[in-house]
Amino acid sequence: MSKTDNKYFYPLTWLRAFAAFFVVISHCIRATQVKYALNDEISYFMPLTFFNLGEFGVCLFFALSGCTLYLSNRKKISNLASFSPFIVKRFFRIWPAFAISLIIYILFIEVFKLYYTSDPSLWIAGFLKPYTFTNVLQYLSLTFNFTAPKYLFIGPYWSLPVEFQFYVLLPLTILLMKYTKQLTIIPLMFSVVMYMIYFYSPFVITDYKVFSLAFIFFGGVILGAALERFKKNIPLKTSGYLLIAIVILISSLRFTLEYVAITPLGVILNYNTYGFIALFCLFITLKTTTATRQTKFLVFLHEYGTISYSIYLFHMLFIGIGVLLIIHFEIYGDNLKLIFLVSFTLLGSYLFSKMSYKFIEMPSIKAGRYFASFFERDSK
Repeated sequence: MSKTDNKYFYPLTWLRAFAAFFVVISHCIRATQVKYALNDEISYFMPLTFFNLGEFGVCLFFALSGCTLYLSNRKKISNLASFSPFIVKRFFRIWPAFAISLIIYILFIEVFKLYYTSDPSLWIAGFLKPYTFTNVLQYLSLTFNFTAPKYLFIGPYWSLPVEFQFYVLLPLTILLMKYTKQLTIIPLMFSVVMYMIYFYSPFVITDYKVFSLAFIFFGGVILGAALERFKKNIPLKTSGYLLIAIVILISSLRFTLEYVAITPLGVILNYNTYGFIALFCLFITLKTTTATRQTKFLVFLHEYGTISYSIYLFHMLFIGIGVLLIIHFEIYGDNLKLIFLVSFTLLGSYLFSKMSYKFIEMPSIKAGRYFASFFERDSK
C-alpha cells in the first residue's frame, strides 16, 4: 500500500468506529424496549434513540469494505493467479474470529437456556432458537444466507456470508476495471446485475441481501476508484459537522416516521436509503483532511474502529449476559435497565474485543499472509 492510499485509512477507521457503535446501541435499545417482568418498564431515552441506527451502521460497513479493499488491492490484483492470495487473506481475516465466536455462542446458548425465565417470544430469546449440527456446518461454510434458517445463534451474523461473497467478486471486478479501463462502469455493472437478480428472484434462497445490497459494496469501490478526480479536501471540523448533521437528519426522520406515524417507516428508511446515505458519508470521509494532531478522542476512535469486527461479533454476547443479569437481579425500570445494559455492553464488548483482536484476529491475519505467500509466488 502506498502512502497515498494509506492517508485515507485513518478517517475511514473512525467511520468504522461509529458504524460499530450504532449497531451496538441499536441492539441494546431493542433489548430494553420490552418488559422482562410485571414490575418492569419499557425503556425509552430520547437522546439515545438518535444512535438507534444499526441498519445504517451495517451499510457503512459494506461501503467501507468495498472502498478500503479496492484501495489496498488495486495494484496487487493483476491477473487470475492473484485472486487466490487475496481470497486466502480475506478468509483468514474474518473466518477464524467468526468460528471462535460461534463456538462461544453455542456454549452461551446453554447458559441462556438455564437462566432465562422471561417471555420466550421476546427478541433476545432468539438465543433459544433450535439448531442442528447441519446448521452449524452451514454457518461455518459462510453459505448460510443461501441454505440455512435465518437468524440462528445471533442476528448480526447475517452480514458475514454477504461480506465474504462480495470479497469473492472483488478480484474479478478489479481485474475487469484494469483491462477495460472502465473504473466506474464495471462496478456499476456488477451492482445493477446483482440488483436485477434480487428484483426478479429467479431462484429461492434464504436471504437475498447479497444481491440487494451489492450496490453499497460496489459503490464503495466506485468511490475508491474515483477518489483522485476530486481534488478538494474537506477540513476535519467541517466533515465532522456534516456527518453529525446527517446522523441528526436520519434520526429525526426515523423518530418522526416511527412515533408520529406519518407514513410507514419502511417506505422511506430502508437499506436502499441507508446505503446511498452511507456512500455519501464515505465520500465525505474520504475527502477529510487527516488531523495533524491526534487528540485522545481520535486515538480512541481509531482503536475502536480497528477492533470493530470483534465488537460486531461479540456485542450480542454481552447483551445476552446483561439481560440475564437484569432478570436475576431485577434491574427493572425505564432508565435504570437501559443505562445498565448500554454501559455493560459497551464496556464489556470493548474490553473483550481488544483481547479478541490481539489473540484471535492478529494471529489469523498473520496466518493468512503466510498461506497467501505460497500463492503470491505463482501470481508474479
